[in-house]
Amino acid sequence: MQKNISIIFSVFNELSLTFFEASLKQLCCNPRVEVICVDGGSTDGTKELVKSYGAILIETQGHSRAHRLNVGIYSAQNDLIFLHHPRSFIDATAIEYMLEHYEELKWGGLTHRFDQTHFLLKFTSWYSNNVRAKIREIFYLDHCIYFKRSLFSTYQTIVPEIVIFEDTALSERLSHVAPGVLLPFESTTSSIRFNKNGVYKQALLNQIMKIGYLLNISDEVMNKVYEKGLSLNSKY
Repeated sequence: MQKNISIIFSVFNELSLTFFEASLKQLCCNPRVEVICVDGGSTDGTKELVKSYGAILIETQGHSRAHRLNVGIYSAQNDLIFLHHPRSFIDATAIEYMLEHYEELKWGGLTHRFDQTHFLLKFTSWYSNNVRAKIREIFYLDHCIYFKRSLFSTYQTIVPEIVIFEDTALSERLSHVAPGVLLPFESTTSSIRFNKNGVYKQALLNQIMKIGYLLNISDEVMNKVYEKGLSLNSKY
């Protein structure tokens, strides 16, 4: 029996970002790919765009990315799940590789890079790939995380329902089941946060958020700071 893959996007006002439409165009034509977009209240035409490409649209009132991802996971028809960041564009051969190597896959992510070449962005991607992913087995969502749903047996919700660092918490859960594998195919991510906040300010903010997570600071408090002036994942 042929194995397929379910690709899930958590979306919120993505129309102005070219990567999202490019991803829909790339993925929706593949008969072995189920594309699910879970929308958290978009008002910019995102929902209409999703429908125009024939992807499955699910609307929910949950304002967190984690909630939207869980809704998509539970709606998926396939065991192999791929959480696709809406502001990332992936190497198309990644999907073909995962389908061809379906049986040996457990979980992991793609190789991260930014769409701009500032040295600090290059270092961030290097660290994300070679330290955070390969050594610590922590994959952020812009790596585009894949896993088999059958790996989970003890959790009612697969993605921990926190409003920030849910990708870190998911990686921590998965790493207790099997080693995470960084695939060589690239996930190119928009530098929008760095462009809007400034590279150095955003880099510093990222480190502050990591410290806050380690200190168990309220995820709502951290996310309000992280999303201030941007509202890319959540709106406050």
